[in-house]
Amino acid sequence: MSNRQRMLIALACAVVAAVLLGLFLQRSATAAERNQRALLARYGGQTTEVLVARKDLAAGTVVSSGLVEVKSWPVTLLPEGTLLARDREAIIGKRTTAWVAQGEPLVRKRVLQAAARLDALAEGFSAVTISTDVVHALGGEVSCGMRVTLMGAPVAGAVTPIATNIEVLSSSASARDTKTESSSSSAGLFGTGGSSDITWVTLAVPTSQAAQIITAAQSGKLWLVLRSEGVR
Repeated sequence: MSNRQRMLIALACAVVAAVLLGLFLQRSATAAERNQRALLARYGGQTTEVLVARKDLAAGTVVSSGLVEVKSWPVTLLPEGTLLARDREAIIGKRTTAWVAQGEPLVRKRVLQAAARLDALAEGFSAVTISTDVVHALGGEVSCGMRVTLMGAPVAGAVTPIATNIEVLSSSASARDTKTESSSSSAGLFGTGGSSDITWVTLAVPTSQAAQIITAAQSGKLWLVLRSEGVR
């Protein structure tokens, strides 16, 4: 094959590559334009009014009117599930399930009901209330919606996991907060009373393990453990 033929083949390949790249960029631009038009149609303009945190909110904070404010936000930069200004009344009294930074828009998956509905448990689960204390309940920092591992031990045996990925439905601390949420704007989980005492926790546990968990709690050999995502 002569050098001329090689040059013609290389030129042809370059042209094809350029055409394919152009088509790819055109399709990407078209998809982006479609997404932008959909956002504009949904929110009615380039910006919309959203709820943002007035200050850093720790996980488990009861949302009060003073903790959120309305700000204009570009619709193309909104996180999925962003709470809008019209949602303000609906989230008052609910809890954050994750850290929210000051000025960050609130999203639905980071806010939940202050008290879980016990009649909405998944099939095969039961709501079980156990007595506990600060030492056994994560230093008293257990909060609604948290997923914990229950670890216990027989009277003379090693501590082992009893149940994993157990949802916290409520606690004595959260119940106390619900009654005083209007004055708990900066108190996090335990309100403004300055007390971190916790005396009971209600958990959604597999029905088949309910008796075992209650027995372990009665013997004082049950711990609520918060494990990292990588080992849960």
